[in-house]
Amino acid sequence: MKRVYPVVVERGAGRLGAHAPEVPGSFVVAQSLREVRRKVREAITTHLRLVDDLGDELPPPDPKVARLLARVTDPESGLPRDPRVRITTVEIDRGETSAGRRSLPPAATDASRNTRTDTFAAVLEKGPRNWSGYVPDLPGCVSTGKTREILLRNLHEAIGFHAQSMVDDGDPFPETRISPEEALKQHFESPYRDPTDPYDDDAVAEAVTVELLPPRPLARVLKGIVREAHRVQAEFEKECATRIPVGPGESWRGAYAAEIFRVDGIWHGMIPDLAKCLEIGRTLDELRGRLQSAIADRLLEAVASEGAIPLPRRTADTAAARHNLDSAGEGADEFPDPDLTFEMIPVEIVAPAVACAS
Repeated sequence: MKRVYPVVVERGAGRLGAHAPEVPGSFVVAQSLREVRRKVREAITTHLRLVDDLGDELPPPDPKVARLLARVTDPESGLPRDPRVRITTVEIDRGETSAGRRSLPPAATDASRNTRTDTFAAVLEKGPRNWSGYVPDLPGCVSTGKTREILLRNLHEAIGFHAQSMVDDGDPFPETRISPEEALKQHFESPYRDPTDPYDDDAVAEAVTVELLPPRPLARVLKGIVREAHRVQAEFEKECATRIPVGPGESWRGAYAAEIFRVDGIWHGMIPDLAKCLEIGRTLDELRGRLQSAIADRLLEAVASEGAIPLPRRTADTAAARHNLDSAGEGADEFPDPDLTFEMIPVEIVAPAVACAS
């Protein structure tokens, strides 16, 4: 059975980041779109193999994903609204996920092992438009539902997922096993309870029973893959927050903070956000012009080598504050030179209309 997975690709500073929204842990970083498709295909295939080996069901296509893609895409042209983002697809044959799979040792399978059941107390609260619930014995295990029946169904799934994760990770269950009556009593006696909430008096407690599998070593492997993918994604997003891609023929306009001072009648200027970006001038206007040219040259070099430019991080005020703090740390006066000033230097560049690093 074949299935097509949409893939969101974002151009970062010198590389591409991509993920399939329907597959957790599928985020990859690559140098080209061809490499993106190969790596995403491998990530999806690995995910499906582990899901199959665990005996879990893969969720059906999520309609929210289609709506998400529709929001980032121009309905007239069909192209992404952000030029740094594009949508592609990867087709996976479910038969590929079983090809080359290594046989698992008996200890890693669950066919010959017995399941267990466990019961948890859940507190249910009715709100103005829906129901919400939480499980005191499982901190962070909460859910909502439009009706009480839907909430109980959602809580059953949430408890099962939460508790099974603890089993798979080898974590001990909480020693306390409170009854629904005790859970409701703790709820009403909680110091965090809002006595002005008109719906709080209607809170009830229910016992929710779930079936748990024995520890599944592969589940820990799958969660490790997802965690690593999230780490890589966070690094990529942090990189994009300090650098912005500029493609061939694209223009960029901004301003960088400059530290300007005069020594022996000669004006000196430096850009704190750009290492070794220094200039001098006989007049202040001459210095500003040279700083503009120096900044533009540095940005074009960055575009040619990395396909992205370092974004300005300081304003004139924050640059002055940073200077004052550094000077104070060295025991110097706040402004050792009356001619020392901080101002913003505007700059505009147009990347050459040739292929650059992607």
